[in-house]
Amino acid sequence: MLKIRQVLLCLLLAVVSLANAQSRKITGQVTSESDGEPIPGVTIQVQGQEGGEISDMDGKYSITVSSDEDVLVFSFIGMEQTMIAVGNKTVINPKMTSSVKDIDEVMVVAYGTANKATITGASEIVKSDEITKVSVSNVTQAIQGKAAGVQVTASSGRPGADGNIKIRGVGSISAGSTPLYVIDGIPQGSSGFSALNPSDIESMTILKDASATSIYGSRGSNGVVLITTRQGKTGETTVDATAEFGLSYKTQDKFNMMNTQQKLEYERQLGVGLGMGMTDAQINAYADSIDTDWSKEIYRTGKKQAYNVSISSGTEKSKTYASINYSDEEAIVYGSDLKKGGARINSTFEVNSKIEVGISSFISASKENLVRDDRNALNPNNYVYSANPYDLPRNSDGSYSTLITPSLYGINVFENIDKNPTYISYIKGVGSAYFSYNILKDLNFKTTIGIDYRQSDYYQYNQPDSKLSIILGSPYGYRNDTFSRRATSLWNNVLTYKKTLAGAHNLKLQIGSEAQESNYRTYTAKGKGYSTSAIDALDNAAQADGIGGKETGWSLVSFFGIATYDFNEKYFVDASIRRDGCSRFGEDFKYGNFWAVGAGWNIHDEAFFNVNWIDRLKVRGSTGISGNNNIGDYAAQGVYGAGSYNGSSTQYPRRLANDELTWEKSLSSSFGFDFSGFSNRLDLTVDYFYRNTTDMLLDVQLTRTSGFSSRTDNIGEMTNKGIEITAGSEIYKTDNLSIKLHANFTAIKNEVTKLYNGDDITIGWNNIVSEGLPLYNYKMVRWAGVNPINGDALYYTADGEITNVYNGDDAVVLDDKTPLPKFYGGFGGAIEFHNVEFSFDFNYNYGNYIYNHVSFFTLSDGAQATSNQDARLLTDQWLKPGDITDIPKQSTANSQNMSDRFLEDGSYLRLRNVTLAYSFPKDMTKKIGIRNLRVYAQGYNILTFTNYSGLDPEIGDTPADDTGSFGSVSDYNYPCARTYVFGLQVGF
Repeated sequence: MLKIRQVLLCLLLAVVSLANAQSRKITGQVTSESDGEPIPGVTIQVQGQEGGEISDMDGKYSITVSSDEDVLVFSFIGMEQTMIAVGNKTVINPKMTSSVKDIDEVMVVAYGTANKATITGASEIVKSDEITKVSVSNVTQAIQGKAAGVQVTASSGRPGADGNIKIRGVGSISAGSTPLYVIDGIPQGSSGFSALNPSDIESMTILKDASATSIYGSRGSNGVVLITTRQGKTGETTVDATAEFGLSYKTQDKFNMMNTQQKLEYERQLGVGLGMGMTDAQINAYADSIDTDWSKEIYRTGKKQAYNVSISSGTEKSKTYASINYSDEEAIVYGSDLKKGGARINSTFEVNSKIEVGISSFISASKENLVRDDRNALNPNNYVYSANPYDLPRNSDGSYSTLITPSLYGINVFENIDKNPTYISYIKGVGSAYFSYNILKDLNFKTTIGIDYRQSDYYQYNQPDSKLSIILGSPYGYRNDTFSRRATSLWNNVLTYKKTLAGAHNLKLQIGSEAQESNYRTYTAKGKGYSTSAIDALDNAAQADGIGGKETGWSLVSFFGIATYDFNEKYFVDASIRRDGCSRFGEDFKYGNFWAVGAGWNIHDEAFFNVNWIDRLKVRGSTGISGNNNIGDYAAQGVYGAGSYNGSSTQYPRRLANDELTWEKSLSSSFGFDFSGFSNRLDLTVDYFYRNTTDMLLDVQLTRTSGFSSRTDNIGEMTNKGIEITAGSEIYKTDNLSIKLHANFTAIKNEVTKLYNGDDITIGWNNIVSEGLPLYNYKMVRWAGVNPINGDALYYTADGEITNVYNGDDAVVLDDKTPLPKFYGGFGGAIEFHNVEFSFDFNYNYGNYIYNHVSFFTLSDGAQATSNQDARLLTDQWLKPGDITDIPKQSTANSQNMSDRFLEDGSYLRLRNVTLAYSFPKDMTKKIGIRNLRVYAQGYNILTFTNYSGLDPEIGDTPADDTGSFGSVSDYNYPCARTYVFGLQVGF
């Protein structure tokens, strides 16, 4: 019996020992996959067992398991339940994902939000991390290359310049192609976006097709950009601060200007200028003493500093977000800089279960010192390519030198900037407030009021002792002030009914009204004759030099309805209709109707669809009509002008009325599909679109006997059609390494299909609008090269014959050569390894042509010999019979002729952004009371690959003197900058 007990005791000890061998403690920390923050209060259980453990305030936990076969279950409200097999692990650090739909699944749309899975329209979302990734002065430039169908170009390299956005091509000839911008529900003007703080933006949603834009009626034909700003979040109060410091340099061009040695030899050859009659010894001696590189004198290393602080706080009843920001940018061109600052407060308050109120507001002020950037002797960019290298910027005693270069009138650029200051200051404010009332469980009423206010103050002062004042003549000294303001107010009311029937039929109905009014006022005052440079007040001028001003305004009243339906998020349709009345149109044509319908199908939700590697497949399409009212405020009305005659006030007919003037309309259709596959590792979106614009708003030429030269009318038609492709892939992902790639591509074909009487419209020097051709096609005399026998410049006649006689009547349409690209897009990638992030982005443009007007002057073949010239005129010129070259024989008798000699392919590939960042481990930062700490370095506009020889292939503005269409002429433009930024982000 004793032996039996001993055996049983040994067996029991063995079982206990075996159990102890398999039972062990598992520890770890639960964090959020989205931001890496620890999650307290998570329930951790062993699957199939009662009880469990709870994670502490740092997300840490400890739990005992009994077997390698056990599975841990992590549960938390608002998070997807996470299950992890124990295996042989002793440490498990789960990352939980939110069960609440994020910005990828819930999109901001017109007058609300919508589930992305059931949206029929073509839309793009650019998130906050993409916007803040690039350090730019204007938020519109941050989305360059980020969205298919969206072309963004910098209008100028000026620090305060707005970017230009075109959505699915140029939609109008003269009524503008700028999209409608809406900030937190308040429609904006098309400028002033440098005032926005990128750190305040939660997302930018770009609406592209009729289903998405037609609800904006008369303003939606060029697309809509919805900007949503940050809101406070429930939880602990958080403070985030960012500091940036940057250096900027001019991007490289391909001009090779003459140095002093070359320029004096060239002038001696042609018998002009300082070099005329010089000997070799004199030229060598002069070149040894003076050889100015004006590029190094004008362009400098720009400096930038920017600071931003934001606070987020919230409870279940109220949430607040507030921020302040300041930046100071000394630009790459001498005399050009920008200072700006702003503040924002967004708050929401839940009064009770039925009532919610909220405000969204920001104000910004800026001051930018300006330099000329048009084709003018005072433009510092002109000096880089016109000032002779034997001219000095300053004398040996530091005083300003007087330039010899005749085209610059002896004006020293530095003296001009210092003694003729010009600046523009802006104040921009946007504010809105809403009241939301839940009438019933499924019925909500929301009313919103808002205002968009922008004020500008332009100042120009020519000091009486400046060279410019002396040239302009007595009385010396001149001041010009221009003040303007625009205030736009809005009131909209929306009634929303939202209901789910039988658990599968989701219905949403909205009806609403909107009223908008805009008023603009400007005045100008000028004075001349000042006794001293120190006193510049207008009332100290010896005499007034004119006063002017005007007031204009427009108003819009609208009624609209929206209906969306989906069956279990599988089949979905939507429709919208809007009726707008606008004061800008004829008395009986003020109102217009705009509509859209769309449908879609989530095929992957079908029972019959069983393709394992496809996670999502959605097809969708839409069609509808939207409008364009972007014309003068009183274009339909006959108006009188005021003047004077023989000292008396007079009035005279100034414009002929057009009582039938109405909307420019666009019928848009779009079809596309969205695909995700391979466990959501690959995303692909493809869209085909077609847009037909009719009743285009154009000026019609009138017979002179009418007393008027033209009037605005609804004439002309144009089409844009193309394809968009967006792709993204997370090609590799582990706990410590993630590799992502993304790309987008847009191809567009534009054609003008109808004009008034079929007549061509000439735009500037070299562009036309003609039936059957793309918009702004170039029409020019064709360059045929250089005659190798006598060195003459050669041209083609209209019939294709070669001649050495230039005749402007030989200009012909250059097939398929326009400023519009054939395709454009962007691509990039991101790598995250442990706490290190590396990302890069390229954007590209292909198939557009640019007239290089700088080369027109610097390759003048002797006509501009007294200004600096390209060194090729000396080194590559025709000198004797048999020389094969593209540079004719040089002579001051040569004429400068407009031909396609200087028309160049403007295609480019640009490394837009590179970012390298390091986030300090949270275990380390929490010890010193910091929530997160990140340091980063960025490069912007790093490299550009192009065959274009001008200043910059990214041309965004029409020349100041209206000598071409958008993006067609490169003059002495303000160049873009290559910028390097170092930053610090810290959160508390």
